[in-house]
Amino acid sequence: MAGPSDGAARGIRVATHYACICARVVTRCPIPIRMTVVAPEKPVARSTADASALSSPALEITEAELDALVERVTEARAHNLALSAGDYDLLLGALLTMANMHEQLSHSNLTIHKLRKLMGIVRSSEKLRDLLPEPSAAADGSSSDGCAEETSGTGGTGGESGSGGRGRKDPNRSRTSEPKAPPMKPRVSHHPLSGMAKGDTCPGCHLGKVYKHAPGQFLRIVGHAPLSAERHVCEQLRCNGCGEVFGADLPAEVRADGPPEQQYGYSARSVMAIYKYFAGSPFYRQQTVQGLLGGHLPASTIFDQCEHVANALNPIFKAMILIAADAPLLHLDDTTHRILRQGPVIKSRGGKRRVRTGIYTSAVLAQVLDLRLVLFQTSVGHAGEWVEELLATRAADSPVPTLMSDALSSNHVADIPFNKALCNAHARRGFAELALQQPVAARVALKHYEHIWINDNHCRDKGFDAEQRQRHHLQHSLPHLVALQAWCTEELDSERVEPNSNLGKAMRYYLRHFDGLCAFCHVPGAPIDNNEIERLIKIIVRHRRNSLFYQTPAGAAIGDVITSVLATCHENGVNAFDYLNAVQRNRDAVKAAPQLWLPWNYPRAP
Repeated sequence: MAGPSDGAARGIRVATHYACICARVVTRCPIPIRMTVVAPEKPVARSTADASALSSPALEITEAELDALVERVTEARAHNLALSAGDYDLLLGALLTMANMHEQLSHSNLTIHKLRKLMGIVRSSEKLRDLLPEPSAAADGSSSDGCAEETSGTGGTGGESGSGGRGRKDPNRSRTSEPKAPPMKPRVSHHPLSGMAKGDTCPGCHLGKVYKHAPGQFLRIVGHAPLSAERHVCEQLRCNGCGEVFGADLPAEVRADGPPEQQYGYSARSVMAIYKYFAGSPFYRQQTVQGLLGGHLPASTIFDQCEHVANALNPIFKAMILIAADAPLLHLDDTTHRILRQGPVIKSRGGKRRVRTGIYTSAVLAQVLDLRLVLFQTSVGHAGEWVEELLATRAADSPVPTLMSDALSSNHVADIPFNKALCNAHARRGFAELALQQPVAARVALKHYEHIWINDNHCRDKGFDAEQRQRHHLQHSLPHLVALQAWCTEELDSERVEPNSNLGKAMRYYLRHFDGLCAFCHVPGAPIDNNEIERLIKIIVRHRRNSLFYQTPAGAAIGDVITSVLATCHENGVNAFDYLNAVQRNRDAVKAAPQLWLPWNYPRAP
């Protein structure tokens, strides 16, 4: 075999080194090794063998095959020999994989622990039992985390809590507290028995007589295309004297879906809007799916019909904003978005005027008694600025509102009094992400945090009102938060923890925002975390991933109106399809008195 050049020898040594790294990292997971091959951004001259090596998107080898490859590379290196083309392909794939991984690590905020999650090597759960399994009782009879065990008065005897704010769940309790939707109402079809009547002789035995018996029945779920066309042919008569035309009356269900001159019925418009703004199906995808099911529906037509829905819902959206402004509790957050034809905007805040270009979709969840109002706005500006506009219309005699958000200053309001409640799930996550790097320290923080969600579950199970819940947390949860505060202060002051390390940053975040994180112990009704709005904002994220952007600010406004109403219907257990049909059918009455046509109080047809 011909000996390689010095450059090839160096390449073999480098490839061997990276292949060994891949082996050590990936073979810990009991699955075949998968090395993803990523082509570089700038094309370079390659031989035919190199091109074939990069044509495959991924290379999969088993642990035994990897060991054999390492052995062949070691032998070739020792005897100054060349490798086969297949071995070079594997090594080139490993090199490109590691290069791509290094680029991702250098250009994004991606830690090794997060990378292991993305690769599926470790579970992505943030539950305590998954992050830090309990140590063996035989190894240490006492708790080593410095956290006192839960007493009988705290409302729980143990459990795990994740960032979702859930403690140990009752297995008999459903996954969520949302009421289940009623079953589909079937269309009943009667099939008469032909060729036989009551009192006839039995055709089976020819002795007895048949009599009326309980009907046999079965339920069948049938499929339909999202949209279908109906042609209504009405008989007409014309007078040969005066020329007047008399036509047949349309059935009530046909008239309820729109006037005769309206080609797309209210029900069709409702389906288009739900598919686009709640299911996240772009206009072009709806056009494609409808074509797959045997009909043509242009994407531009779908947008036009959704605009009609938004026009009918706009008075209700404005009424919901006024109700949300007086709500005692507001959850808020935002996420980035894109509007292609949105230019810079000059906005003033805190006495400073600046040119702003960042586009965000702000989300607000307002809780008024048992009602939940969800509002979205896509524009230049953060959630805090939009909430300032909402609270500017708040009644003067309304109590000070409680605002739940993360600790970003952009999500806070200025010059308006409010009770600041901050998300404990964010603070807890700072320690949870260090479970592998700093297991002892992470266990101290997570064990303290474990109790507050256990106590909150206890309050919910006992049916406590807001004041009873606040007093319970003040007595049983605040001591754990204070103890965690003291521990963080001691670790930082004693310089046992570097302030700029990941653990130090998590501790400083907790200390800096301690008052807001403890709001649920002092303010009745204040939540522990902001997971409610984090869950709802996924509707926007789903839409953004599928549709990518809005074309104009008008298109964004249409999406905000429809998405807000659909999300509010979902949160209050309202049939959104029936509701949208009713609003379109009675748009004049809705425009005159929108407060009478909200999702939870609109007049339902008998």
